[in-house]
Amino acid sequence: MRGALAVVVLEFCLVACAVAQTGRVHSDVSLVAKAKTLEDLPDAPSAIVEPVSPIRSGRRGEEILASDPYRPLTKNQKWEHFLRRTYAPATFVGAGEDTVYTRATGDFMYCCGIGAWGQQYAATLADKETREFFGNFLFPVLLKQDPRYFPRRSGGLFGRAWYAATRVLVTRNDSGNAAFNFSEILGVAFAKAASNLYYPDRQRGGWETANRIVGTIQSDATSNLISEFWPEIRRIAHRCTPKSIRHAEERLPTQDASSQY
Repeated sequence: MRGALAVVVLEFCLVACAVAQTGRVHSDVSLVAKAKTLEDLPDAPSAIVEPVSPIRSGRRGEEILASDPYRPLTKNQKWEHFLRRTYAPATFVGAGEDTVYTRATGDFMYCCGIGAWGQQYAATLADKETREFFGNFLFPVLLKQDPRYFPRRSGGLFGRAWYAATRVLVTRNDSGNAAFNFSEILGVAFAKAASNLYYPDRQRGGWETANRIVGTIQSDATSNLISEFWPEIRRIAHRCTPKSIRHAEERLPTQDASSQY
């Protein structure tokens, strides 16, 4: 009798253990399925706002137009903007072009021979570098102004030309409002005053410096005009280019010439 009772108790314990184990398996399966379902669900909205780069525009690559929402540059980004322009190949090529143009127009400051070419190139490059530092970093940081040019790319011919030419006098401050372009004027003035440190004696003085300031501001206005109408200039030049050169150009990597950064 006791043996039979012990057998019944043992069987009951085995059944209870089996039921408990089965329930645990079902519970584990349910948890795995629930976890899988949660993985398939989209992420919950985050309270952290991802910062948006104030330099690049997702719609047009690196180019930011005047009609786009304005995002100012930080101090570090203005420094980076200055460095990019300082070490850009166009800066060194442009100094060479200006040297050749100066020679062609008879405005060479040095004489004579190969050494004169080197001195003229060095002086022209120094002009560009000091101009970049004062006009694209120092004064924009101190005065909280934006050193970039924002093209329109739309509208009438004269309206766009007027807008581009007057950006040497009108810019945006870091709050996005229009302001007088003190960074441009002071940047040019300080850069041209600094040129008296390395120009020949006959090229120094107040009158010569004033002429260089006016000439540089006019040159910057012309650069803005070229930047504004660069897509049209490029299309016209492309139409007049021989097909053989066009095919070779298409194989080269493209780069947006109107990028501000």
